[in-house]
Amino acid sequence: MTNKLIIFPFDYETIALVRNLNLLGSYGEVVLISFQGSGMIGKDACVVDKGQVTGLIVKPVSCLEQELESCDDILLVQSNFKLDVAEVYLPVIKKAGQLGKKVMFNFTLPDSCMELIQPGEEHGYKLILKNTFDVRTEHISPPDPSSAIHDFFTPVMFVIGLNERTHKLNLQLNIRQKLEAQGYQVSQVTSNGCGELIGAHSFPQFMFEGGMTETQKIIMFNRYLKKIEQSEKPDLILVGIPGGIVPFNNTFTNYFGVTSFLASRAVRPDGLICCLHYDEYNLKYLEHVKQYMENRFSSSLLGYALSNNVFDSYSSSSVNLQYASVNPRFVEEKKQEFSSYPVPILNLSSDEDMGKLTEDILHYFSVDHHVAQF
Repeated sequence: MTNKLIIFPFDYETIALVRNLNLLGSYGEVVLISFQGSGMIGKDACVVDKGQVTGLIVKPVSCLEQELESCDDILLVQSNFKLDVAEVYLPVIKKAGQLGKKVMFNFTLPDSCMELIQPGEEHGYKLILKNTFDVRTEHISPPDPSSAIHDFFTPVMFVIGLNERTHKLNLQLNIRQKLEAQGYQVSQVTSNGCGELIGAHSFPQFMFEGGMTETQKIIMFNRYLKKIEQSEKPDLILVGIPGGIVPFNNTFTNYFGVTSFLASRAVRPDGLICCLHYDEYNLKYLEHVKQYMENRFSSSLLGYALSNNVFDSYSSSSVNLQYASVNPRFVEEKKQEFSSYPVPILNLSSDEDMGKLTEDILHYFSVDHHVAQF
């Protein structure tokens, strides 16, 4: 008998997990469910990123109750649709709990929802909440702002995006698996909340919440990474940084890149990979961005990874950003325009390019800079 997993609601935010289902566990069947009107119903999951066909057809939400009857686990994911958490997720959680299904989340439920769920846990609900680190440190007082931070003896690499929605998570998972396939131990902090579900760690929620000063967040993030280094003893710590690192303009600010700055004060990365939208770049612009990043993070840029996502600034508002996807062949053509640039420009959709990037990482850390003897 094979295990069956439901992912709901499926959208762009989930495609990286769908393309790396082996990290979620041993599931013989995976069912993707989304909302009517999403433009995905009845289509292959690749419709959201125009990548390779997955073989998984997206089903309408009207199928959810029936599919719950026969599934083993359900993964409820944070969606880029504007949803009422209580209205959309609570009925599913309660129904799944009554049926004895395991319910997993890649986000933190509001306290008001947890108050309604906790009585059900006493009746056998199998809930796996995102970010167990946050749960363990929920009631710990913020650190003294004058506290010292730890040094690191393991190389740390940041995967950053110039803007949001640049396929950072897919790149992180790809690199991690290629390094592990060669026998290296990789500790990963994902740029979204799925970490604990795929044998990694999530970027901690306390970095986005009030109640602590920026100095305290830096110290806490330093301790968070140090605990991972000490307990897992990896060859590499791979950190995905949420959001973008610079404002797109005065309207679309990417929160001014504050998260990436705080993370870089907690630990100085030994190398950077920057994910980009598909756009009309030129060599002068790429060189300017490279110098900016290397100065800001006090580190070296190992490569640009070009996604097939395009930011539609004309259709976007400050609260509703719009994106489109281009055929990956256009990314390949764009990449060729920069073949003479000294920093590798890679096609994020190309497995061959991701293999090359992995080899470049190994060479950089073991030969060029002797940061670590891989």
